Amino acid sequence: MKKNQTKLYNVIMPIWLLVIFPFTWIIILPLNYLIDTLVLRLTMKHLNIENRKEIYKMTILKTWLFGFLADFIGAALLLIAPFGLSEHVNDNSTFGIIVDKLSQIMINPFDNIYSIVITIVAVIITAYFIYLFNYRFALKKAFEEGSLDDKQMKKIALSMAVFTAPYVFLLPAIY
Repeated sequence: MKKNQTKLYNVIMPIWLLVIFPFTWIIILPLNYLIDTLVLRLTMKHLNIENRKEIYKMTILKTWLFGFLADFIGAALLLIAPFGLSEHVNDNSTFGIIVDKLSQIMINPFDNIYSIVITIVAVIITAYFIYLFNYRFALKKAFEEGSLDDKQMKKIALSMAVFTAPYVFLLPAIY
């Protein structure tokens, strides 16, 4: 790839799907809300938490919005290497070759070791942010009102992180 030349690839990430096909917001937003609702309610039920309905009402909107914020952070991490670095490295250097291979993140993250490692790291970092945002912000009001204790908040935040992490980042766009 020549310097100052940018390759654009097909991407199967919610960000690109939503930008390229705006009507998909109609599907993605309620689907994401439904998944967050299921995970939140099932986790609270599993933990035998009282006042589940009130806690749900207090937390679901923040949980849903912070989940999107975490997904955008993860997607940005995936885009830094192929787009942010490609203009600033020598294509013939070892680092330039690695950056070029990272462009496969967009098509098939399983194509090479660099792409899959970066993609898995992005999913893990996104899950961490989902945990952090839920623990520090989304569930805070329920904690302050005495509906949740710290241990329950951590368990709910962890459940949200594990079950709502953006595993779709791992799906190849070539199929």
